[in-house]
Amino acid sequence: MKIHRWIIAILFIALTISGLGFFKFQQIQAAMDMAAAFPEPSASVNTVTTEFSEYQPSFQVTGQAVATQAIEIQNELQGIIDKVNFSGGDQVTKGQLLLSLNILDEQAQLVAAKARLKLAKINFERMGALVVEKKVSQQEYVAAEADLSIAKAEIANLESTISKKQIFASFDGQVGLETYQVGQFLPANTMITNLIGNGPEIWIDFQLAQTKQRLSIGDKVAVRPINNKQKKYRTAVIVAVSSQIKAESRHLNFRAELVDGQSWLAHNEIVQVEIFEPALQTVLVPKAAVNRNHFGTFVYELIQDNADQYRAKKVPVDIGARTGDLQVINSGLQENMLIA
Repeated sequence: MKIHRWIIAILFIALTISGLGFFKFQQIQAAMDMAAAFPEPSASVNTVTTEFSEYQPSFQVTGQAVATQAIEIQNELQGIIDKVNFSGGDQVTKGQLLLSLNILDEQAQLVAAKARLKLAKINFERMGALVVEKKVSQQEYVAAEADLSIAKAEIANLESTISKKQIFASFDGQVGLETYQVGQFLPANTMITNLIGNGPEIWIDFQLAQTKQRLSIGDKVAVRPINNKQKKYRTAVIVAVSSQIKAESRHLNFRAELVDGQSWLAHNEIVQVEIFEPALQTVLVPKAAVNRNHFGTFVYELIQDNADQYRAKKVPVDIGARTGDLQVINSGLQENMLIA
């Protein structure tokens, strides 16, 4: 009796599942018939025919403008300022006195030293005549000669001290904005001001990773200030390359010279340097032609069928850099392909 009930239940379940399956099949079949009744989807697109073009890839690094003549002026000796001959930001000429410390003590000592030199010279000449006549000993003659040398050295030392207390411009250029007053005490080794030369050229120092293209003397790079909104570049020529790669960063230092760069860039200004790599023959397509999904990057190639209708075919591509509104295609496309 129980078996009979189980058989009836199983048959009921089987009939229910079969009915549902048949109903679902009918729905799918109806949907397929409806889809077949619609016309094939189409779209209007712009097209471009591929061709190989010359493309010169480049990359950018940050550099620094460096004046070809730039020094920090310091005083070697301490003292009281008694003359200031420049103002902040002045243009100065080579040999111009910028600042002088009080040298009255040294000047007085120099007068006394010159008098001692005159006396030592007379004494030495007299001893020279007497030693020939053997009226004085050789030892006295040597002592007179030593006194003369000491007098000369004392004068040289005082003249050197006076010179060190007078600060002159080493070349034509512009000084910094520092200001000093007469009577001000200046400690030894004070950074008085900096002096930037007036030469028209300026250097551009930058560094490249060892994995990047190695530049040589004579190669050209493009340079522009970072704050240049118009993105106008000027050409600089490599004039020096470091002899070794930095062990800490694995970078190599380069120096380029920019003619007439002093009127365009300031000393220590940060700039953008563009380095050009060898030109390549590659395919360029509009950026809008490139499509992406989770399977990769592709373009649509339009292929004409027997009915003179164009059909789209996905073509996987390997893309490179962008240049303006164009996309560099490293591989995947050939010439004379019609691309949507």
